Amino acid sequence: MKMRRTLLVLSSLSFGMILTACNSCVDQHNPRPDQAKFKQEETFAKAEQTLTPEGTIPVPVAVATGGAPRSLGQEKFELFCAACHGVNGKANGPGVAGLNPMPRNFTDVAWQGKVDDAHIHKIIKEGGASVGLSATMPAWGSALNDAEIDDVVKWVRQFKGK
Repeated sequence: MKMRRTLLVLSSLSFGMILTACNSCVDQHNPRPDQAKFKQEETFAKAEQTLTPEGTIPVPVAVATGGAPRSLGQEKFELFCAACHGVNGKANGPGVAGLNPMPRNFTDVAWQGKVDDAHIHKIIKEGGASVGLSATMPAWGSALNDAEIDDVVKWVRQFKGK
């Protein structure tokens, strides 16, 4: 009987230690702050999905940094072009390693002066090979519609002389 009581006390103590260990683990890895942040982001994302009067998705605002809204051309440029052409348009993106020839430097004033918007549009839509340039410049016409390409062309133009 005494042995049984001792075993019962020992098992109660070990069970208590396990619960204490679990509580410290829960405290260390408490998911609640992350869940609250997720709910906040989810609420913001749902609010941003409403369409503009023209029927397009609004340009997102950089909420975390309090930044100004970015243009659609800038967003598409950063998504599709910046890997090679660089965020600053100077052909210094992380994807240039091993490319030959190097991507176009959009800050080149001479190039900006001799090429028209239709030519840039065609290159973006159909790729470099479509105008006799490098085939390493991919065609983005299946990923971007004409209006989006026009916005990217406008963004490319703003690099002139920077």
